[in-house]
Amino acid sequence: MPKQYTITPLSELPLKSDFMFGQVMRSDEICRLFLEALLGIDIQRIEFLDRQKEMSDSYEYHGIRLDIYLKDGKGTVFNVEIQAERKDDLPRRVRFYQSGIDRNELPKGADFASLSESYIIFVCDFDYFHIGKAVGERIAFLKDTNVPYADGSHVYFLNSRYTEANASKPILEFLDLIRTNDLEQPYETPLGQMARERIQEVRSDKKLEVSYMTYAQKMMDERRVGYMDGLEDGRAEGMEKGFKDTIIALKDILDPAVIAERFKMSLEQVMDILNQK
Repeated sequence: MPKQYTITPLSELPLKSDFMFGQVMRSDEICRLFLEALLGIDIQRIEFLDRQKEMSDSYEYHGIRLDIYLKDGKGTVFNVEIQAERKDDLPRRVRFYQSGIDRNELPKGADFASLSESYIIFVCDFDYFHIGKAVGERIAFLKDTNVPYADGSHVYFLNSRYTEANASKPILEFLDLIRTNDLEQPYETPLGQMARERIQEVRSDKKLEVSYMTYAQKMMDERRVGYMDGLEDGRAEGMEKGFKDTIIALKDILDPAVIAERFKMSLEQVMDILNQK
């Protein structure tokens, strides 16, 4: 039976959804508070380069859709991603995102030393590394030394299901809001309060509802196409396996040359299948 997809009403949309996360983090002040609380830095100015930024070298290659992509006044690049569903490829996804961001940031002919400092931050509604920490930071060193491998890139994984609160209170409240979707909690920090208020604003914005429904329908269509493609791939794979099993079963009663003739195959193709057994 085809998989059923439903659209969550905007009035119920949680912070962990792509659309709501983008709307909340699009606020200069909320984004600034988030980054300052997480990284312990001062940010004077934020420039959003594009929300849901699409990056691809050409139609032949895998594209990147960035949730929140911005720069501060010093030219440092930040990419903040929400991840509601567990995936087992996040480190490699980070690697791919980083390569796309770097290519986008370095003009042709520019010196590599001018490459921007960058931060990729995954906000996850699960504990990817099973370490319990609210925040995990990637730090690289040369093997068997304390010498840092500093290439200007930084990676953070945030975990809303934390058991060890190794983060500032604003970040913990933000993660709690993602995990619980509870707008009645007495959030005490400006980040928690402003994020909650922004969620309430978005949920009640009738004009934004049209944009949301268009976005949600597009995302649902993409998932449906992906699901059907997966079914077709599985069906084709199953048919191929069944065909090969038939060839293998016939080898005990028919000569390979006869099998090739009956199935309009070359003898070499038949022998390849038989040798794979």
